[in-house]
Amino acid sequence: MNHREIIKRYSDLIDRADHANGRKEIVGLLKKAAKLKSKIEIK
Repeated sequence: MNHREIIKRYSDLIDRADHANGRKEIVGLLKKAAKLKSKIEIK
């Protein structure tokens, strides 16, 4: 997965978390986004 794909998936997850309904759904999406953000910062 290259840098652009990671950024695209990160922004998609943040957008989905913004429109999510339940607390568990939001927390799950934000955790996934945090993992991707750490990959962005490493590179």
